[in-house]
Amino acid sequence: MRRNTFFLVSCFVFFFSAGFVFGQGFTGPDSVSGTRMGQSVTLSEPVTVAQVRALPIDSWVILTGNIVASLPGGRYYTFRDATGEITVEIEWSVWRGLSVGPSDRVTIYGELESRRGQLSIEVEAIIGQGSVNTRQGQAVTITSPISVSEVKKLPKSSWVVLIGYVTRLLQDEYYIFSDESGEITVEIESDVWRGISVTPSDRVEISGEIEIKRRQLLVEVKSIRKF
Repeated sequence: MRRNTFFLVSCFVFFFSAGFVFGQGFTGPDSVSGTRMGQSVTLSEPVTVAQVRALPIDSWVILTGNIVASLPGGRYYTFRDATGEITVEIEWSVWRGLSVGPSDRVTIYGELESRRGQLSIEVEAIIGQGSVNTRQGQAVTITSPISVSEVKKLPKSSWVVLIGYVTRLLQDEYYIFSDESGEITVEIESDVWRGISVTPSDRVEISGEIEIKRRQLLVEVKSIRKF
């Protein structure tokens, strides 16, 4: 598994370094798509800290390891695995009731960033060992696919994964996402596409946070990949 993952990462880095131009975005009704040089990537399997350092900035990554230290600033931590360490940023709301210590193994999902020349990961979801606050109304982190109808029953700020179709553009960065159980509005900013082009017939997996904007329930998508 590790050898296959390393090969996958190496291929992504090769295409990035070669300066390939990728089309990206929704190519269905009312869409406007573009191209981008030096494209970030979306990974669907865990990689190591060492492998992350070879990826383009803004790439979506998954890592498994330990949070071993808290850093100044209140939301910065040191994340460590067998290959090294990297700084991660975890906002208070991202914990979603989870409490962990240095010995608790966790998996983090987030975006690779560079600030003042230093690589870091802005974490959007975290799961693992430790204790979980189960109070009523607590946002939850779900990393296995669920249905649109199930999403509509969850607390605001919960992290969810869905499989289905982006069927049409509403306006700007807002789209309709559908599966067998129903439809929901999703917000997908331009950089989240990370080089993929999607039509209404393409089956995709989206990951993101449940939000309420203008009294409407929607999913703010942070990662999307096409099957």
